[in-house]
Amino acid sequence: MASDTAEVLKENFLEFFKDSESFNLSPTISSILKEIKEEFSEYKGFWSPPPVESLCDLYQLDHAINECRANKKTFSMFSRLDPVERDNETALNHIKKNLHDMRNSKININEYSTFPLFSSCRYPTGNDAPDLSVFDGEMEKILKWLESNNGFKAIGVHGMCGTGKTTLAKMVLSDPRVRDKYKKPIWVCLYDLQSKEEMDIRIVKEMLALLDDDPDLLAEEPEDKWLVKNLHDKLLDQKKYLIVLDAVWHCNDWFNNLFCVDQDGGDTSKELFSQALPKDTGGAVIVTSRQKEVTTKLVREENLIHLKPWGDKKLKNFVKQCLKKQDKITQENIDCVAYHCHGIPFVAATISGWIAEQITKTSYSN
Repeated sequence: MASDTAEVLKENFLEFFKDSESFNLSPTISSILKEIKEEFSEYKGFWSPPPVESLCDLYQLDHAINECRANKKTFSMFSRLDPVERDNETALNHIKKNLHDMRNSKININEYSTFPLFSSCRYPTGNDAPDLSVFDGEMEKILKWLESNNGFKAIGVHGMCGTGKTTLAKMVLSDPRVRDKYKKPIWVCLYDLQSKEEMDIRIVKEMLALLDDDPDLLAEEPEDKWLVKNLHDKLLDQKKYLIVLDAVWHCNDWFNNLFCVDQDGGDTSKELFSQALPKDTGGAVIVTSRQKEVTTKLVREENLIHLKPWGDKKLKNFVKQCLKKQDKITQENIDCVAYHCHGIPFVAATISGWIAEQITKTSYSN
């Protein structure tokens, strides 16, 4: 799978780095490789496994070190990877910068944010946008759920990394029918909370901050019960609210069944997250996660949508659409890109975008 491929490419580089002294690399090149190695080592939590977005850069790096192993020479092959950037140092710095920027952007994006900050789609947009009608079935299913009744609704979207969970949620929030019904959607990304212990009252605090609560008041560390009640009251004022909990890794006794209204045993002095969600005003929550178990516990199995990796034909058609403006692209090229994407549309979009960028640079350089 895509994340497994990225992990293998990263490990290949780390193995190469151990033996890099035997390749007679220049001090400058050695220094840049060391910085890339330190990026992987110092931020091991982020790069284990690497996000699928890094596949393009990891493929470039892997291609470089394989040729270096074969020819016992430095990174001259980079002149073919990017005709505009023929200097080895520039090319390696480009990869290093991409990896660094990717990590920083993920960290920034994954701060709790309202929907407008997430308005950029993962896939090409405008005239270059591929046809995303492949999500129409899932879109209509979610919209039907949201319009079904005035009670509380919770929907879970689960699937592998890169299959389009976040993109589908964005498409739902962008639909005019949803924007008309839910005036101020709340988007909370929980990607950075990667243990059960981290799923705590901080989630409520950040949601209150998004709802323009007094930051000074929150800084005073009020009791959990007050925070939960305050969020409940603010959502109650909105009547029809819509919350997206994106990239959820875990749930626990506190962050669990969203339909729950009261404590069922346990520590009754500690309010549950679900008690912050009014149940009779037409509110709704969409949860995205790679883990089916997590979405099942949060929204119940009958409310799940599973986004699976795409079949070969579907993915090739998607790559073709991503590269539709590139006249020199052949069916063989499309087949090759699709082969390396393992059914993951985001990988296909990322690699296709990189190819289009290189073709554009080549055209300008000529």
